[in-house]
Amino acid sequence: MMYFVGVEYFKMILETLTSIGTLGAVLIGGFAIYYSNKNSRREIRTHKLEEIFELSESLSINYYVFKDLYFDIEELKNRNNIEIQTYNDYYKIRDKRLTLNDKNKIQSDLIRFEVLARCYTRGYLLKELLDYKDLMHTFLEYVFVGGSLRKEIKWKDGFPNFKDFHQHQNVLREALINQINN
Repeated sequence: MMYFVGVEYFKMILETLTSIGTLGAVLIGGFAIYYSNKNSRREIRTHKLEEIFELSESLSINYYVFKDLYFDIEELKNRNNIEIQTYNDYYKIRDKRLTLNDKNKIQSDLIRFEVLARCYTRGYLLKELLDYKDLMHTFLEYVFVGGSLRKEIKWKDGFPNFKDFHQHQNVLREALINQINN
């Protein structure tokens, strides 16, 4: 009889250890899933921040075209100018430098840029990215139409010069790189 109690006791200990092992495996699996999801979210966020960075760089290339067209609009406003006297003259110049397809691509990139910025950034970086998007959108609107009420409200004194724009672009680059590396 003593032998029988020992076997039952051994079976009970074995079942308890099996249950504890199963519970441990479930907990370890849960932690693994949690950390895997956390790493996946981090990788997705990093990829989206890199996409914001890429869009920022791509959009900034257009600033030079925008600035050239801005100067053409200023010439149009100068009544003594003989090269650009009407908006039709300006539109011909504009269409050579900035096609409708270019405009549509820039608009699409700006929309994507804003969506990514709003979804994947916060605080100071979000504000800076939205200010950048607003600048580029207003500038596109201004040079494509030949004027912009938003420009008159926000950039009464004109758009940033190349140096100021480049400095702001460097600040955005640094902030994005810091976010990507953290």
